[in-house]
Amino acid sequence: MEPPSVSPHIIIFPFPAQGHINSMLKLAELLSLAGIRITFLNSDYNHHRLLRYSNILDRFTRYPGFRFQTISDGLPLDHPRTGVQLKDMFDGMIARMKPLFREMITSYCRSSDPVTCIIADGIMSFAIDFGNEVGIPTVLFRTISACAFLSYFSLPQLIESGEVPFKGIFANCR
Repeated sequence: MEPPSVSPHIIIFPFPAQGHINSMLKLAELLSLAGIRITFLNSDYNHHRLLRYSNILDRFTRYPGFRFQTISDGLPLDHPRTGVQLKDMFDGMIARMKPLFREMITSYCRSSDPVTCIIADGIMSFAIDFGNEVGIPTVLFRTISACAFLSYFSLPQLIESGEVPFKGIFANCR
């Protein structure tokens, strides 16, 4: 008789910004529907905002293998985290979030509920290094819209055809 199979356990790790989190939550929900166990790793700050302004816990209680976990983004909770302070977010991620993530992945490897895959935001490329260190497959998931993807995908053809860079548009802007 074979032992019962255990479903995969995936950590989903979005970049700490609303659009990235929303896309990754949808992915987490779809994977949960397939019976995959999910740990959604969110920054303390954004998790607090989700709890305060949405019914996020009610939305995910129907998935028994789903859980939230938080991690520091390296910034104080009263930091505004808006466009002008974007550099602060990246600095905080490198200084604080990156080492905490490595520690977390390492501890999951030694736990009774090991992670079998990491799905990280495309901006969080350091997750690949940590996954490789401990032998966990890692996927970078781009959270951009279909229009943005098509723009990036089409750029080589636009350059080749001479459509980009635009000629003459900024000639009078001095």
